[in-house]
Amino acid sequence: MGLVEFCSFEDSLHPCSNAILSANKYIRKMKGGSQSILVRANDGRHYVVKLMDNPGGPNVLANEYMGSLLAKALGLPVAEGKGICLSDSFIDGHPDLWFELPSGVRRPNQGMHFGSLLVGQTSGADRPTEYISPSRVNMITNREAFLGMYLLDVWANHQDNRQAIFRRNSTNELEVCFIDHGHMFGGPEWNFQGNQGNPGSALHLELAVYTDLWHDEQVAFWISRFQTIIPDVLTSIVAPMASEWYSGDLNELLSELTDRLLHLPELVQADVEKTWHPSQQKSPDESLRLSDFGIHDLRTPDTRSAFRRGRATA
Repeated sequence: MGLVEFCSFEDSLHPCSNAILSANKYIRKMKGGSQSILVRANDGRHYVVKLMDNPGGPNVLANEYMGSLLAKALGLPVAEGKGICLSDSFIDGHPDLWFELPSGVRRPNQGMHFGSLLVGQTSGADRPTEYISPSRVNMITNREAFLGMYLLDVWANHQDNRQAIFRRNSTNELEVCFIDHGHMFGGPEWNFQGNQGNPGSALHLELAVYTDLWHDEQVAFWISRFQTIIPDVLTSIVAPMASEWYSGDLNELLSELTDRLLHLPELVQADVEKTWHPSQQKSPDESLRLSDFGIHDLRTPDTRSAFRRGRATA
């Protein structure tokens, strides 16, 4: 049983391991509460940059950094992360990138911000899309990655819907890449109250992407892989993380994540019981359950609820 392959991204682990990058062209502000921006860097590539001290919350950059590197180390398709420097002159020269708040605009600080490599092109036929219809989910060549990402989000107590983008490959099929990890790890406040979070909150809005992905051996594979790889990776990526990217108690976060990793099967079971539907009506004694090796008796819904459809089109 192999890893999910997505060879479009580089293999370096640390987002600032290569030469320091700086923004040299401002493109536009992106949607979303963190008010990220699209820039071109001095390597000629485009990055979606989340700025320090953005309105999304105090630990958004740390979450993006840790989420992208952990997912990548586990073999999940995520955008390459890089540290992107914004100078005072760049910020002053582009007031459109300043934060828009109810009290007025606020100037971001210069320094190292977190950038995710833009997948595909900024416009035209190669521009990726966030929308996927049920009729097209079988065109996704790496769709099995949705199961691994779901399990990772359960462990990380992701507090928002799982964001993904889709782009066409050379054979006109679709590839998924997971983006926007700012609400992982208990959200921007690193809040793990209740420990189990909000069941089902981290699912992708198009539930059809999960159809027929639930298999005991696959669940067991991912859980075993998490428990083997995450401890060492988490330690290696936290030590060099920029202190300006978080304001929470890092030791407390690591302790919480370590405990959740030890209890991951139970966390998955709890989320599954409140999120997924049995393939047929069962008696209470035949309710959903997690065996020693994975999830039993699960069927992914083929359609979204009216609530989820409304959120997807909002």
